[in-house]
Amino acid sequence: MASRVDLIYKLENVDAEDGIDVFEIAPILMQFGELVRNANNVLGFEQKIDIKVKPFKEGSWITEFILQNTPMQNLINYLQSKQGQELILILSLLGLNIKDGIKGVAGIIRFTKGLVSNFKINKNNTVTYYNEKGEKIEVSMEEHKLVQSPLIQNNYYNCTIAPLEKFPNTTAVSFKINKEDTHEQKFTYADKEAFEEYAASELFEDVEDNVTTMNGVFVKPKRGSYSGTEKSYSFVIGENVIWPVTIEDEDFLKSLQSGDIRLYSEDVLKVDLEIRQTKDSNNRVRANYAITKVNEYIKYEKPKQISFDDVIKDD
Repeated sequence: MASRVDLIYKLENVDAEDGIDVFEIAPILMQFGELVRNANNVLGFEQKIDIKVKPFKEGSWITEFILQNTPMQNLINYLQSKQGQELILILSLLGLNIKDGIKGVAGIIRFTKGLVSNFKINKNNTVTYYNEKGEKIEVSMEEHKLVQSPLIQNNYYNCTIAPLEKFPNTTAVSFKINKEDTHEQKFTYADKEAFEEYAASELFEDVEDNVTTMNGVFVKPKRGSYSGTEKSYSFVIGENVIWPVTIEDEDFLKSLQSGDIRLYSEDVLKVDLEIRQTKDSNNRVRANYAITKVNEYIKYEKPKQISFDDVIKDD
């Protein structure tokens, strides 16, 4: 039993009269095919995916992909699977089909501005990603596996953003499943910086996650602005500087944003601190830090200078 999905791939604002050089567009079409097949393999789906191209349509440069899957090995498991080895699910996890509740690869890249190394693996088989503002989103383990795969990383950029560079008149690259009640996913020049950052990122595959909690730790702000809206912060523990640090205490962040608290480099915070380490299969280790609770804010008070006259008065 095989299922089929028709996906419309469009380069918007391409001059139909000029056309597109076949030697330039062919590699992009192949990259898309590899993207879907690699996603299928990364997710461990037991199916073979055939990808064909329909004749081009007029107007903007439009082609229609025909994706057809054939279950392999265990047909019973395939038919009973609620998670679904379905083509639409793969496209949704990639972020090429907009579906409620799924951010997809595209959503994670946009949220993190391409900086996908700051994440935490949760016990409920989900993953929390943090951006430079300290904001967070929770995604499925499947979405996480895809965004951290070098195969997906390479193919993704080449079939979503690279066409904007190859064909300067193109204003957007869009994907849409050819059926009612589906929404178009569009990639524009506004996405370029984030997706370039992602394409150049060092990814963590087969990550082992370790979180160490330290309660009641004294830290001091490193010199700089701490208005509650900045990117990741730097703090000092003893003689050591720790970075990047996110502040997850909402009440303390509000005090920073309102100006009720203005941090100075000699102030001291007593905090609950999480050290979030990740190690991949190549033994590369990264650490991110999070202040989950500010238990006490100890404002620095300049020592009062005692004048000679004050000493005389005391006598």
